[in-house]
Amino acid sequence: LSRIRVAVQTDCKSVTIEIKALQLHHKPLAAGIVKEPLGMDDITLNIAITGESGSGKSTFVNAFRGISDEDEGAAPTGIVETTSEVTPYPHPEYRNVTLWDLPGIGTTKFTADKYLELVGFEKFDFFIIISAARFKENDVKLAQEIQRMKKKFYFVRSKIDNDINAERRKRDFSEERTLTTIREDCIQGVRGLGIKSPQVFLVSSFELHLYDFSLLHETLERELPELKRDALLFATPSFNLEIISKKKEAFKYFSTSTDDQFGFALVKEEINEAVLKNNQPAAAAKITELMMKEKNITLNIAITGESGAGKSTFVNALRGLSDDDEGAAPTGVTETTIEVTPYPHPNYPNVTLWDLPGIGSTKFPADKYLELVGFEKFDLFIIISATRFTENDVKLAQEIQRMKKKFYFVRSKIDNDINAERRKRNFSAERTLTKIREDCVKGLRDLGIESPQVFLVSSFELYLYDLPLLQQTLDRDLPGHKRDALLCAMPNINPEIIRKKKQALKSKVKYWATLSAAGAAVPVPGLSIAVDAAVLVGAVTHYVFAFGLDIPSLKRLSARTGVPYADLRAVIMSPLAAAEITTGLLLKVIVQLGAVAALIAAEEVCRWIPFIGIPIAMGLSFTTTYKILNLILDKLAEDAQRVFERALG
Repeated sequence: LSRIRVAVQTDCKSVTIEIKALQLHHKPLAAGIVKEPLGMDDITLNIAITGESGSGKSTFVNAFRGISDEDEGAAPTGIVETTSEVTPYPHPEYRNVTLWDLPGIGTTKFTADKYLELVGFEKFDFFIIISAARFKENDVKLAQEIQRMKKKFYFVRSKIDNDINAERRKRDFSEERTLTTIREDCIQGVRGLGIKSPQVFLVSSFELHLYDFSLLHETLERELPELKRDALLFATPSFNLEIISKKKEAFKYFSTSTDDQFGFALVKEEINEAVLKNNQPAAAAKITELMMKEKNITLNIAITGESGAGKSTFVNALRGLSDDDEGAAPTGVTETTIEVTPYPHPNYPNVTLWDLPGIGSTKFPADKYLELVGFEKFDLFIIISATRFTENDVKLAQEIQRMKKKFYFVRSKIDNDINAERRKRNFSAERTLTKIREDCVKGLRDLGIESPQVFLVSSFELYLYDLPLLQQTLDRDLPGHKRDALLCAMPNINPEIIRKKKQALKSKVKYWATLSAAGAAVPVPGLSIAVDAAVLVGAVTHYVFAFGLDIPSLKRLSARTGVPYADLRAVIMSPLAAAEITTGLLLKVIVQLGAVAALIAAEEVCRWIPFIGIPIAMGLSFTTTYKILNLILDKLAEDAQRVFERALG
């Protein structure tokens, strides 16, 4: 028990990141949600983060966007210089808000006298100049040049947490006195170098809720034009109650036309609010509400095109089915789709692929096609052709565009083309694919589609060609909550999909652990913690389904690839894969992993969880369960990778 208590008090690199994700989480609004009411398609906010090498610019870029240094899309950080080019980092949800990580001023490549010219200063709305110590002559020269260009700049003294921790060892330590000393020293130094009335903001990128980050936000908000002010608000992490309150008011203001998506926004901010107020029951209730909303998310994908294009086979492949599996869309050499037919995903029935009749058939003429198929219920359209796209395909795309829906061109049966060309003496797969793509693009352009993108796909070999690129494009275009639904329903077509699934599932571990700790009823032998076993069974079952490690999914994969089920089962290591997840099985695994979790926690040296005293963060059940769920998730992701390599590698 004492060992676990030590673990809880010292665990934190990953726990801190995830608790912050809970406190700062604000993934609510996909770019398109806020854009329409605010006209934000035309509003960009470009923030330059600059300063000398080693000042913590990249970590600040990540923190400002609400992500950790280890997250996907994070600016790379390290003890050596990691920023060597001007690099844009769009906000993960508000793509028009971009933080630009600029190379350190005064490096060989970016000399101080030509710095602004080299980084392209004109595109930035304002500059944040960061230093981890006193500001230097180069920082001040840069500020003066920015001022001369009639742009705004702000001095940020970073890594304040390091200074506080260093001073804390002294007998007469006073945090307030330390902060005052640092601030006055920075101001005096900047003033001595020629800046009149400087303002310096003291910030810790790991603890945005402390020190001057809120004051920096208020200053930016006050000095930005109104529309850019709104963009800043939505993109700012929810680091205190005031920010949460402002966001909630904004969400309510715009929610009249986008209730569903803003509903997610409001619930997530209410979770943040409950955490900041130390209200564990309220946080648990709101997390339950959020999870119910996520469980009920629908994603409706229309698969259309002319007869014989391979639509039904594509519908089956995306759902992880062979054409002869139970529940598969019927396929054949004659037209098999004569009605609008829904095909729910076998593991995620709220994700539905709709097999639409061929456009231009007698019953579904091109001029009335969208009306007849009921276009309004679909989130997006995939237009498939097995040859060149036709005039009917283009008319359909233009009509979909007019209805403000998304569409994507897929050139199917690429395996047939490759096999046909393979017989030629000078065969080159790369040259063949380029020729097919260019031919399709030219045909679409000639028929009136500007800058078309065409995805080359084989429904029998999803892991080849452009399906991963199509998935990335859909991922970028869909609202956040529908994006996760698509990701979980996607077959494991490559290691990147498995990695993305793992990351998406990890982002929810804090919620599952909170619910388990809040409803703790079942004591775990030997660990001195209690858990809500039903909550954990639900979480782990979700992981197994998402990775395709349930028995039906593995058998379908076996049938589709020809690899015996026993061979797939042989590479699986976790007792939770290819098994029925029961309370008894899960508790056995938890007992086995509990000691490992404690040891991992005890060996990690890092900051303690922010907001000390929050019951959600401090509970022994929460912290241990959090770590155990992460370990289970890691093991299942490794199994998914091994199964992928055995089946398709």
